[in-house]
Amino acid sequence: MSSLKMKYGTWALVTGASSGIGKALARRLAQQGFNVVLVARREQELGVLAKELEAQFQVDTRVVASDLSEAGAVSELYDAVSQLDIGLVIPAAGIDEMGRFLDKDYASLERMLTLNIQVPTEIAHVFGQKLATRKRAGIILVASLFGYQGIPNFAGYAASKAYILTLGETLNVELAKQGIDVLVLSPGLTDTPFSQTMDIDFGKIPMFAQQPETVAKTALAAIGHKPTVVSGLLNKIYAWENRFIPRSWPVNLFGFLINRAIKAFQSKQNAVATVAPSTR
Repeated sequence: MSSLKMKYGTWALVTGASSGIGKALARRLAQQGFNVVLVARREQELGVLAKELEAQFQVDTRVVASDLSEAGAVSELYDAVSQLDIGLVIPAAGIDEMGRFLDKDYASLERMLTLNIQVPTEIAHVFGQKLATRKRAGIILVASLFGYQGIPNFAGYAASKAYILTLGETLNVELAKQGIDVLVLSPGLTDTPFSQTMDIDFGKIPMFAQQPETVAKTALAAIGHKPTVVSGLLNKIYAWENRFIPRSWPVNLFGFLINRAIKAFQSKQNAVATVAPSTR
């Protein structure tokens, strides 16, 4: 039995489990012997993953297909799994809105803020009350490297992750008295569908894309030992540099790098369109 399972019990819950870091976390938890509640919008993908985990690791799963951005969704999720002795909760679902702040449709920004801020806060609160009745429990909140400073073209996203970082640091202290370990995971650039669909040339930014499995491993190794963790050495340097230099410097640096990367992506797209053969 893994040390995490001995500490947190037999069931873990992961939102955003159909892809990316959430899926990697669910798989690694199953590998360590946890039964896993898999939560995401896409029921078919969750069903496939559930069968894989059950067959490969001989664990139980529970699939909950839900759009957590809808009103009342977190309460419905809690009711659906309230009979399970869940000891580890990981609200990993999140979305991004790239682009200049004033150019964005506010309805899209509002949905992002709901999913990135309101939902994990509500999950931590609702499930935290039940976790407090156990002797030991854990919560992993997923922030981002972008949560450590303002990021032009990612204004709302960076701000939402800064909120999660602050919330998690605070809950790490508050909930420790009730036996709940709280960790904030801050991934940098990760090779997920999330990043693959962005209209940006990441080759123009000095970052190295990590695999979701590496990020998941980092998180599960850190919970119970520290309040926050940034995955990857270079990402750690980016995260901590603004403690030693004026905060405006990394904001301007990232703004320059991202604008350059967006322009490079657009140039490539235009070049492809120019040389594409005629379809007539």
